Formats: sequence, C-alpha cells, structure tokens
Amino acid sequence: MNAATFVRSWPSVSAWGAGLITAALGAGAIVGPGSGAASRGLGAGLVALGVAALVWGGAALAVGRLVAPRWALSGVLLSLLTTAALMFVLPAHTSVLAVAAAALLLMSVGAAAAIEVRRRGRGTETPRTAQPMSVVGLLVAAAVIAVVVTPALGATQNAVLLRDDGTVPVITHDH
Repeated sequence: MNAATFVRSWPSVSAWGAGLITAALGAGAIVGPGSGAASRGLGAGLVALGVAALVWGGAALAVGRLVAPRWALSGVLLSLLTTAALMFVLPAHTSVLAVAAAALLLMSVGAAAAIEVRRRGRGTETPRTAQPMSVVGLLVAAAVIAVVVTPALGATQNAVLLRDDGTVPVITHDH
C-alpha cells in the first residue's frame, strides 16, 4: 500500500465532517434565539451546502475519485464565505470552534479539489478511473474527523443555546 492509496478517501470523509458542521451551524442559525431574516437565509444556505457536501463525499467515495472538482471547489468557497458571514450576522450564537473546524475541513477538501482541477486542466493526462482505497486509511480518516467534528457539533449546540448572560441552560428530560 502506498501513500496515495492510504489517503485517497480523506477528501470525501473531510467533506462529510464539514457537511455535518455546516448543516448544524445552519440549523442553529434558523431556529436559534434572536434569529432574523439574514441569519435564517444564511442558515438555509448552510444547511443546503452541508447536505451537498455529504452527497458529494458519498459520490466521491463511491466512484473512487473526486467528482465534479470545479463544483466542489465552488461549494467550498461558498461554504467558507457563508460561515464567515454567519459569524458577523449572528456572532453571539455562532460557535467559533465549529466555524474553525468547518473551515479546516473545507480547506482540505478545497485543496484536493484544486489539485484535481489543475491536473485535469493540463490536458496531458487521460481522466483517472477509480483507484483502490485503503480500508485502514478510511478508518484513520474517520477517526480524525470524529475527533474534530464531535466537539464542533457540541460547541454549535452550546452556542445556539447560550443565554445573554453567557450561561448555557441545563436541559433536563424529566417527564
């Protein structure tokens, strides 16, 4: 197994992580306290971009190569701009940790997509067919993404529930 086979699945798994975080940020912007028209619009866009990232990651993993890298690069840039805009529109209820984690994952997907666009733009190579992937590489990628995404999702919920005095309410499930 070479390094390329080991890391081939990482962009798609990174897209899943970024998709989960952006969808969570978007959902929080839609239903959170103090949400206005601007934050709801940005939230709806983030939910759509998050779902698109999940679908793209699945498609890339299924075919064994990056699909539609130009569209992926556009989605990455739009997601980065939208999450940054949400930080300005709804700063008190947007998690900085979640935005940073999403940005990190989105930039890794964007870098892979940009490399693929450049490779295809040269025109000297024939389009790549599906290449083998390493199960160990996929598991390592999933573990890394879980370590990054899980705290970011928790921070997203905490930011949405944050009170004006800076405290987070305790949610009990008593019936």
